[in-house]
Amino acid sequence: MRPRARALAIAAGLRAAAGTRPRLGLEAIGARLSGWWALELERGRAFLFLPVAMSAGILLYFAAPDEPSLAAAILFAVAAATTAIVLRRHHGAALAMTAIAAVALGFAAAATRTAWVAHPVLRSETQSLTVSAWVEAVERRESGDRLTLRVRSLTSAPDPAPDRIRVTSRTATGVTTGQAVVLTVRLRPPADPAAPGQYDFSRDAWFAGYGATGFIIGQVRAGEAGEMPFGVMLRARLDAVRQAISDRIRSAIPGASGAIADALVTGKRDGIPEGLNEAMRAAGTYHILSISGFHMALVAALIFGIVRGGLALVPSIALRHRAKAWAAFVALVVATIYLVISGAEVATQRSWIMIAVVLLGVMLDRGALTLRTLAIAALAVLLVAPESLLGPSFQMSFAATLALIAGYVSLRPFAEAHADAPAGIGRMLLMVTNGVAGLATSSFVASLATTPYAAHHFNTVHLYGVAGNLLGAPVIEFFVMPLEILALMLWPFGWDKPVWALAGLGVDLFVRIVEWVASWPGGKVIVPETRPSALLVLSLGLVLVAALSTPLRWIGAPLVLAGLLAAPHGRPPLALVDGDGTTVAARAPDGTLRVVSRRGSRFAVQRWLLAEGDRRNAAEESLQLGVRCDSLGCAMPLAGGGRIAVPLHPDALADDCREARLVVTRFAVPDGCGAVVLNLAAIPWTGALRLRHEAGSWQVETARLTSGTRPWHRAPPTGAMPPVLQGPHAASPQAPAPPPAPDMPEESDAEPPR
Repeated sequence: MRPRARALAIAAGLRAAAGTRPRLGLEAIGARLSGWWALELERGRAFLFLPVAMSAGILLYFAAPDEPSLAAAILFAVAAATTAIVLRRHHGAALAMTAIAAVALGFAAAATRTAWVAHPVLRSETQSLTVSAWVEAVERRESGDRLTLRVRSLTSAPDPAPDRIRVTSRTATGVTTGQAVVLTVRLRPPADPAAPGQYDFSRDAWFAGYGATGFIIGQVRAGEAGEMPFGVMLRARLDAVRQAISDRIRSAIPGASGAIADALVTGKRDGIPEGLNEAMRAAGTYHILSISGFHMALVAALIFGIVRGGLALVPSIALRHRAKAWAAFVALVVATIYLVISGAEVATQRSWIMIAVVLLGVMLDRGALTLRTLAIAALAVLLVAPESLLGPSFQMSFAATLALIAGYVSLRPFAEAHADAPAGIGRMLLMVTNGVAGLATSSFVASLATTPYAAHHFNTVHLYGVAGNLLGAPVIEFFVMPLEILALMLWPFGWDKPVWALAGLGVDLFVRIVEWVASWPGGKVIVPETRPSALLVLSLGLVLVAALSTPLRWIGAPLVLAGLLAAPHGRPPLALVDGDGTTVAARAPDGTLRVVSRRGSRFAVQRWLLAEGDRRNAAEESLQLGVRCDSLGCAMPLAGGGRIAVPLHPDALADDCREARLVVTRFAVPDGCGAVVLNLAAIPWTGALRLRHEAGSWQVETARLTSGTRPWHRAPPTGAMPPVLQGPHAASPQAPAPPPAPDMPEESDAEPPR
């Protein structure tokens, strides 16, 4: 029986049963559940779960302990899809097989993407190298520049030598995209997670295509690198157009307001003071700077409205032709140009795909703002960039859009049913939807949907996002962006600067609103680290609640609650070590973290503090309270009794083994050591470490799976991995290891993308 016929039959049976004695027991419950399920299938809701199944396959790929076979992944996906087609007349079997095929497709897409972007990754930190390269991208910052370079040659090239690198300078370099340069750099492999389970920056670097990061020593000099690659040449020409627009905007709007106005058009955030960035985050308006769904939808809507309104003024066109489809086509063209001008970053590409699907739906006279449209956009994004599923940008943007569309779909029919009443509740709801209260409701729904993801990735929740968006977003949406579009249209005629200046007044007002909202007390809440598995369960619950249309949707509510309850990580660790083995932190008797190592990464310490919900800054002196250091090493009292010792010289090991409860070292430990030893010589295999002491036993978590490798992980040294943890009186078999090389300056952008 086809889904529609079965749904009608079950619904009729339920209505008939409603007029007789109610049935009790499992039979009645089963009949009702079957009826709801049939209605869901009839309404096409199964299609909405294809991206969910595909996401499951992508997660399975990234969770694999070792790199899967690309051929096996593709063959299984083809076999599953073929089987689903063969079984298409058997509805239940076809539905189950389609789900399996979607999972297999996600797995194969991720494996294919990994193989497609394959490139050399630096194995270990280098000394000073001279690089001849082309400049692929330049990011100007308050503290200097960050350059992405296409490498032509490296002196004393390591094996393997990266072909693309990203390096930072503490001063302005003055270079431009496409320029051939010669410079001296010091390189290291892309950063590991700061702690087990935290964001993996090396995976980001792999899919971004660069195999090393580092810093520039001295000046960047002009060089001769031969014929420019086509990709670099294309980037250079595009950047020249973007720079011309930036110069035009900033010549008319000075200061930070000009930088914000520039970011809204070109995506360049150069010149925005970090204090203002923090204020926008605190006010919940930082998303306005990202060329994503907000900007793309706004530009497309403005162009669509202008073109359709203009065509409506011509009766011969408005009455005889599909002016709405023409307007959608023009809006799609302009949105594509905006994509190119803004730099075509991954988040912008994702937004363009969603807008393109919506506009194509308008051109084909199909519903534009539907859950099916969102599902199609998600499928397209996951096919093109499956790695984006793991990032906060994808998760937050789709969660917000899903919540907004689900709310719109749920409330709109009720409002339209009462819209004819002169003073009915439906009329009021329609007015609210299109008014200020509608904007507030939208901001609240979007903020509520994205809060779990912001808390998981950034350990921060800003409570005034609704107020910030309610007060600040309309200024950008209804005043600044229309003026900026008008200014771009007037630029060829030389009348753009007065319009830019007028837009600057709107940006000034926006800045004042943002700073005022950010000044409200108690707006920033630091949230301790949450479990990824809990976020996964919560996400599935949100999808069920938003995507289903019958009471079956409330199956998702317990999942959301379970995700929230399971989110806390439990007992905090006793000690932490970063991926380089140079930064060690431990829990003091008062329950807070202290930095025990002399040198180390402030970034790693900051990430550890945020993961514990600790509001302290990594530079605060309180992180050294109770820590004693001398030329031989550092030590401090531990929570639960005893001391932790971090020796800097082998001569200190004898005393530390006798007096300390925990020793963190990379030196060979003498026989009969009475302390528990955390062996830093294993760091090249394990990455960052987290140590817990629970119920009398020691437990170590590693950032990497030590039994396998993935392409984005730096290759471990040859030979057997030494033991990570050694108990009292255990001999240490490994040879003495030299201390690490001096620290490199940290990358200021080593954080999950916002």
